[in-house]
Amino acid sequence: MENIKVIAMSESTEAIEQVARWYFSQWDSKDPKATLTDVVDKISCTKRRAGFVVYCHDKLVGAAEITFSGDTCWLDGVYVDESARGKGIAEVLVSHAKLKASELGWKNLYLKCEPHLVALYNKYGFEVVANKDGKLVMVTQIAS
Repeated sequence: MENIKVIAMSESTEAIEQVARWYFSQWDSKDPKATLTDVVDKISCTKRRAGFVVYCHDKLVGAAEITFSGDTCWLDGVYVDESARGKGIAEVLVSHAKLKASELGWKNLYLKCEPHLVALYNKYGFEVVANKDGKLVMVTQIAS
């Protein structure tokens, strides 16, 4: 894939605002107490999380983050803009998440997903290890 750039989400206020809109629309709007401002605040915080975005031909096309909870590292918020789906952006996001987690010393990377996304994450080395509240928990080992 050419003309792809991955940067820390914190490096771009514009990216944070767009990603917050994506996340709010996709997930957070289901919570009646959630606001767009809450999402901006959450993804702007770099404590216990590392967010990153993907640009293709200078257009913001995707985002994800790894979060750290206790002794576990999670892949979270994987989102690809509708205009860029099917073009390998998810692979770029997952690969970058694995690299970042490895750089930070994590041995495993976990995620929670809906059942229809299992095949996608299987392609990237994730295996289902649990079913929690209707979401599947998957894990992959990270090469050091």
